Amino acid sequence: MIHRIADKTLITIITAAAIVFTYEDVAAVHVASLLLMILCILSGDIIPHKYTPFVMAVISVVATFINPIFAFSIIGCVYPFMYRRDVCGYVCSGVMVLLPFGVAMSTRGSLLIMLISFVAGYIAFNTSLAVSKVTTSINKYDEARQEARDAANKRREMREKTVSDIYTARLKERNRIAREIHDNVGHQITRVIVQMQALKIINKDPNVGAQLDSVSETLDLAMTGIRRSVHELHDDSIDLAIGINDIAKTLPERFKVDVSTSIESPANNDTKTAILGIIKEAVTNIAKHSTGDKVKIEVIENAAFWRVLVQDNGDCPEREYTLSAAEASDGHGIGLSNIYDRASGLGGRATIRSSHSGFEVLATIPKKERT
Repeated sequence: MIHRIADKTLITIITAAAIVFTYEDVAAVHVASLLLMILCILSGDIIPHKYTPFVMAVISVVATFINPIFAFSIIGCVYPFMYRRDVCGYVCSGVMVLLPFGVAMSTRGSLLIMLISFVAGYIAFNTSLAVSKVTTSINKYDEARQEARDAANKRREMREKTVSDIYTARLKERNRIAREIHDNVGHQITRVIVQMQALKIINKDPNVGAQLDSVSETLDLAMTGIRRSVHELHDDSIDLAIGINDIAKTLPERFKVDVSTSIESPANNDTKTAILGIIKEAVTNIAKHSTGDKVKIEVIENAAFWRVLVQDNGDCPEREYTLSAAEASDGHGIGLSNIYDRASGLGGRATIRSSHSGFEVLATIPKKERT
């Protein structure tokens, strides 16, 4: 933009000097010719339309045939035509430059107009070319930056996927180890405990009985330790998001399930067990009784609590369940009572509502430090 302003200022000064040089007495018509030239050269900036230079060229030609002095305005038309850098612009510039020779214009004036038009065309062509190169460079730079951002995003997504795959594989491996310990070592020790109890029954020697009691006590302690280790190993290997999706898959195919989770930090084992238990009870109830075809499961982690929502779009009577112990024993179902117990057991609360728009379970559980 600055380059074009400088170009047009220089061309205007040269044209004004040429008018003064051509005509000794500068009159109002000469000033009008200069003003028309300035209007022609600035027309594209005033009205940025592709046909603006052609309209101004027609005005300039008509004015030149009316009064040859207006031929100086042709210089202002050459600049925007040459700035286009296309065949149409080149042809129009050539026709405009030859126009002064076809009207009652002095030879000196015609040559001056031709010379200044060539200068204006050359300046316009070079400025346009330079601007085009700069624009191309900027576009390439922007494209390179965008490609770099896209590559960085892809690398980040690949890292996140790798971490997720490793985490999932680790969870599966811990589950496998827990199962093997439980199925193999646990069962073997249980078998030995049973055999020891049988030996204690048939043994009559008090000295041997004391040894058997000692061995039985040791086996009981070992079995307790294995159970605790397997329990902790299995609980730690439960991924909340994976568990939620696994429960959602148990719904019949007639339901369209929408699972939404916002989990930023790992929950402790008690909280995970409660959340998954609440969802499982709600999903089981929906699978048995719902007349709808859509189910929404949502688990949101807030700063101070977990929010669990399970709802469907079935048609139900208007009702809100308080899930008190008295109401649960009044025949409203063990599953709904379990939802209440799981939430209240961790200091939270649960509400269940039914209406013609669906069945809804909403539970909030306070956050605790992970153990």
